[in-house]
Amino acid sequence: MSMMEVVPTATRSRGAGLMVVAAVIYLALRLAGFHSLFRDDAEGLGVLLQIIGTLYSVVYAFAIFVIWGQFAAVENEILKESGALKDLILFSKGLKETIREPIVHAIRGYARTVTEMEWAALSRGKEIDRTDKLFSAIISSVTAAKPEDELGRRAHDHMLEIAGQASAHRDERLALSRKRIPRTLLVFVTLTATAIVFLLLFFPFHNLALGLIAIGLTTMLLFFAHFVLTDLDNPFEGTWNVDAGAFDDLVTKYR
Repeated sequence: MSMMEVVPTATRSRGAGLMVVAAVIYLALRLAGFHSLFRDDAEGLGVLLQIIGTLYSVVYAFAIFVIWGQFAAVENEILKESGALKDLILFSKGLKETIREPIVHAIRGYARTVTEMEWAALSRGKEIDRTDKLFSAIISSVTAAKPEDELGRRAHDHMLEIAGQASAHRDERLALSRKRIPRTLLVFVTLTATAIVFLLLFFPFHNLALGLIAIGLTTMLLFFAHFVLTDLDNPFEGTWNVDAGAFDDLVTKYR
């Protein structure tokens, strides 16, 4: 997948615009002779840039590690929850069709609502009561099943256990889905990135072309680093999203 497919057009445009603005500001300051005031302090500015850059890289790496871990955890719980519901469908095949049909119908209705409604609600940090009711209907349909022979009773006991696991995975998925990066951490990362660009605007490069390239490239990298951070922070919205295919399969592939 190319960069053009991964990064939205609006984001690329904003990144290019910021590069141009930073380069124009640097060029204007350079032509105005402003950088001559800092020629004797180039070494000090370099050290300051190194300190702030190191701080930024450490904090950014920590933030990405936490967010990616949360993103992967949400994906993992989706697979576990949908897998448990799939097992319910498979194990229910040992029951009579009149007993099995309400269970399968409840699971398919729940899975459809999760992908069609709950995904969008979770992207806004909200939940919908309808999926809670539909999941309760799954538990009720499994509990209400009354097998007539020993084999059916064993299957039913195992289904009750699986339903409990699905409930636990659902609760964990919803809890993880509501988590977002703390605003103070996001502000701190943004401020350190801004400080790096700000200091580069006053750095007295001997070569004008090198200065323009440095400020443009740094602005672009910091902008897209911020884009990755904020995009991964919401697993249900943006460029990189968790896949709802496992729930779609419950509706289309399993009967």
